[in-house]
Amino acid sequence: GFAGTELALACARAGLDVLLVTTSLDTLYLLAGDGAVLEPAPGTFLAEAASELRDESGWVNAWALHRRAKYALEHSPRLHLLQSSVAALRCDGERVVGLETWEGVPRLEARLRLGALTETAGRLSEMAYDELYHDVQGRGFAFEAARFTADEAQGSLPYTVDCRVFAASERDGFRLRRLSGLYAAGVCLEASLGYAGAAKHGADLAALLIAERSG
Repeated sequence: GFAGTELALACARAGLDVLLVTTSLDTLYLLAGDGAVLEPAPGTFLAEAASELRDESGWVNAWALHRRAKYALEHSPRLHLLQSSVAALRCDGERVVGLETWEGVPRLEARLRLGALTETAGRLSEMAYDELYHDVQGRGFAFEAARFTADEAQGSLPYTVDCRVFAASERDGFRLRRLSGLYAAGVCLEASLGYAGAAKHGADLAALLIAERSG
């Protein structure tokens, strides 16, 4: 998503080795519908890309933005891409040391409702799997229920997604308290951030990680 792409690019550009896990390389950093008018925070990759791609009205085409982000990721020398999803954490005591992957969308226990239909999905046409949520929940983390809605756009029907976010008591900013080396950003913390908000989350977390490693 937007937070993960921002985070990965910023860390790689700062000289960190990065593995970015994404369910689909063909849909990463993709806006809903044909595009959107964006007001990204300065210093984010979204601001950089939008300045190149927006038209006179501020409109940014969804697929043009996707191509720009994918090109940037694929041409970052310290950044490695894995098309999969995180299903579980690997820990050494209370320290995260690795991960296990599986196919799916890593939105926590997501359920999409379209009229009377309920799907296990994080977005329209994208399935979600609950493995990561169950793994982290089993490690004692508490969650809160969250909801976001997508309005009708470019012929698609409006829909609602119910999911989980980490409870405020579990986090210190982006850090997750129970395990060292574990952080969260984007919709794992706030379900309705929007594109610019998610991008800023990723950029802010990148700044934190870069500062920690350079210190």
